[in-house]
Amino acid sequence: MKKDKNWKLIKSEPAIDLNIVKIRHDFYKNPRNQKVVKTIAIEGNNAANVIAKTKSGKIIMVRQFRFGIGDYTLEIPGGMIDEGEDVLKAAQREVREETGYIGENWQYLGNILSNPVWMDSTIHHYYMENADLKYELELDEAEDVEIILLSPEEVYQKIADGTIKHPHTISAFFFARKILGIV
Repeated sequence: MKKDKNWKLIKSEPAIDLNIVKIRHDFYKNPRNQKVVKTIAIEGNNAANVIAKTKSGKIIMVRQFRFGIGDYTLEIPGGMIDEGEDVLKAAQREVREETGYIGENWQYLGNILSNPVWMDSTIHHYYMENADLKYELELDEAEDVEIILLSPEEVYQKIADGTIKHPHTISAFFFARKILGIV
């Protein structure tokens, strides 16, 4: 006997507006037991990150403090896409602001869901080549970025040994493995 597997949204209620994200409560009817469950969903802007390769073949990484874990992560530059902003333009802006680099030969690698357990947003991954340092950093009030240049092999080794743990960085490098010659 085939059961109905469609979750039915009964209602949604706003919970908290934190400016960069909004939290809402969704009430769904579970098709397995017919009970209504109260869930939490985080509404946020989509984001973009960039694997930026310098003219010398190094990957531009950033080490920055992340409030959620109270510690530093090693990751690729990226950030939120502003309302109405083109995704590629946002990726280019984020690299320039966080690293001072600009580049060429931009390629869209793909996208992933931020965290579909709680969130409704998407992360877009890009790759650029011939990155050249041209600008001063333009960091937000809550940012403090250290630039670290690594070879592609060093990046994949740091993913393998657990040094790089940021899931959006790891997924970007999954998409880029052929471009970077790591298969």
